[in-house]
Amino acid sequence: MSLIKYLYIKILSSFFICLLSCLTIFYIFSLIGNLGENLPFTSILFLSFLNSVQILTYVPSVVILLSLILFINFLRTKNELIVIKEYLSNNKVLLAFVPLAFIFTIVEIY
Repeated sequence: MSLIKYLYIKILSSFFICLLSCLTIFYIFSLIGNLGENLPFTSILFLSFLNSVQILTYVPSVVILLSLILFINFLRTKNELIVIKEYLSNNKVLLAFVPLAFIFTIVEIY
């Protein structure tokens, strides 16, 4: 497996971990807020899920920032930053992350 592909897998896994954890946290707080409503419990569960997804659409930069922090933490724990620095030049690393930065920019704009 190439080094760039490995980096993409690591950053996408950290993104999905952060997305899932933020969705879970927002779901729990939304569920606590909606328990006082006079609705059936299944409707409250569905409404809480919709509220948590809506919160994620309002603040996608939080998920992106947390995923980058988690990604760097993943790389530091196994000293993989040293290996990446050894084998790849700064220009190659920047070119590898330009598509991800472009995608995150488009998500943040819309």
